[in-house]
Amino acid sequence: MTITNKITLVVIGILLLLCSVLAVAEFSINLAFLQQEMQLQAQSAMQNLSIALIPILETGDKEKSELFFSTVMSEGTRLNEATLKWMFDDEFQNWSHQTGINQKVPEWFISLGFVEPISLTSTINNGWTDLGTLSITVTSDYAYLALWELSVPFTIFAIAVIVVATILVRVALKRALSPVVAMTKEAKRIAQLDFSAKIPTPKDTDLRELTHSFNDMSSQIQNLFDTLNEEMNALRQKYLFDQASGFPNRSFLMRQLESWLSEGDSGVLMFANLKWLEDVKPNEGNKSLNDSLAALRKSLEKVLPHSNDAFAARVGKSELAIFVPSVNEKQARTLLSALIRTFSNEVIMSGLSSANAFTIGIAEKKNDDTVATLLSRANTALQEAEESQKVFLFASAGEELSSTQIDSGLESAINANTFGFKLQPILSKQSHEIQHYEAYAQIPMDNEFVPAKNLVSDLSRLSLSNKFDQSVVNQMIDVLKSDMTFKPVSVNLTANSVKNPEFVKWLIKTVKKNQLQERLLFEFAEAVVCLSPEDCEVTCQRFREAGIKFGIDRFGQHLSSVSYLRALKPTFVKLDHSFLQNGEEDNNHLLLTPMIKMASSLGIEVIASAVEYKQQLNHLSNTNIDGYFGYISPPVTLESLTCDVAKSA
Repeated sequence: MTITNKITLVVIGILLLLCSVLAVAEFSINLAFLQQEMQLQAQSAMQNLSIALIPILETGDKEKSELFFSTVMSEGTRLNEATLKWMFDDEFQNWSHQTGINQKVPEWFISLGFVEPISLTSTINNGWTDLGTLSITVTSDYAYLALWELSVPFTIFAIAVIVVATILVRVALKRALSPVVAMTKEAKRIAQLDFSAKIPTPKDTDLRELTHSFNDMSSQIQNLFDTLNEEMNALRQKYLFDQASGFPNRSFLMRQLESWLSEGDSGVLMFANLKWLEDVKPNEGNKSLNDSLAALRKSLEKVLPHSNDAFAARVGKSELAIFVPSVNEKQARTLLSALIRTFSNEVIMSGLSSANAFTIGIAEKKNDDTVATLLSRANTALQEAEESQKVFLFASAGEELSSTQIDSGLESAINANTFGFKLQPILSKQSHEIQHYEAYAQIPMDNEFVPAKNLVSDLSRLSLSNKFDQSVVNQMIDVLKSDMTFKPVSVNLTANSVKNPEFVKWLIKTVKKNQLQERLLFEFAEAVVCLSPEDCEVTCQRFREAGIKFGIDRFGQHLSSVSYLRALKPTFVKLDHSFLQNGEEDNNHLLLTPMIKMASSLGIEVIASAVEYKQQLNHLSNTNIDGYFGYISPPVTLESLTCDVAKSA
């Protein structure tokens, strides 16, 4: 119960007690007065009737007595009953009258028995002989009516006083405790690492110091968070970047390649031998080697497509590795032309000859590539280009599906919904039970199923990303609705879908229509957040408002600032594969630990990816990991899983 409600109840209780005391006192005074008035009325009525009956009793005229009492016991009389006993023959005459007043007073009030009717009996004589005996009863109806009419206004007044006093107290408390309410809201924001507002200083002196202390605490926590973020960036720069040139180093390249290959997307890797840099001589007025590399880095940043998450890394004294995901050979050749022009411009600006100044070897990713084979093919292409004195050379890609086959296969599969699905169990670290599944779609191509993650760039090129995601979502909805005991399923959305407001609108409407907010989850890669932060923030806000759970995949892949978690507030994050594959490296642990702590402090579930052995899981035992997945519990086909569920049912 809130402080306001507690104080309000105390005030109401005190007012009820005071009003009750006043009501009892007022009621007792009114009751005593009415009882006294009834007694006086009864005595007065008895005296008047006794005098008026003497002549009638002396004559013995009973008809006159009937007429007399018929007049007396008429409307307006306080008498309820009257009985006359004649002395000369002991005969009784009885009269009664119902006032009808009790209809104006509730039965329950009369049944309380506060006032009883008053009965009197008197002998009538003419001074020397007894003529008769008169008995009368004065009704209590008029007393009850007067008592009710006095009690109702008082009760209404008391209730009005209590209501008005309660409202005034609550308004006063609301104003007086507004700093406390503000501190409560601020505490909730701080718990989410949101430091966007400060509590204004209140007018009340007793709360002013508390408010200042709270604001100071908020600033200190913000400073700690910013310091943690800065330390992460410093560690990133120290271990993953070449300090002299500013290029990412070989370690960064290897991590990105491992993460990229695990996702299966297309792309190319280029090795560039910048031979002209070896001829740079600072003492002859040229830039130093590192200065030349730094200038080249800035030029390459303008050429490499940021939307594709491409980058160049320094892997030798004068060698660069250029990684461009989500492109095919045709697109890579277009980019290659821009790279050659950039290199040529840098050679000319150095005052050197552009002849045989650099050589580039390019390897396009194959479906069975590993990091080692991809690096080997790119290096071989570079060596062959140097031996043949060519500017660039593409490594032989072997037999792969043609663009025509891919295009027709994608369109037919999406139109016919002929997807295959594997479901990857996501397990709890504590119980090792399944929390939910992640759906892996597979697309039939040339008599075999190809993982959809290998064709993401082709889906984008053909503008089929939204349609593909819609089809996957609809099929997962059918699975969940067919079996209410089926564990929740997570669908990994493409970048185009996350950034498309119309798709997001359709998605939310569909999920809410099928009442699957708790069972159908969504996730998207961290690269989408880094490249389109504003679109992601809008989409995530709409998800939260609709009660839909969502997560960030490949969390930490870019090893950049993860402060976006405060704005997006995802339900869960999945660590990038490279953290487990490089788990024994010291710098990996230094980067991983603060990232996990930051996510956990925001109440976000952290899920480890690519867990293959129990030893890897044990390595994470001292971290705030909530779940894990990988080939320690490999994905299963949707068909086999639904069959097992049906058998168990």
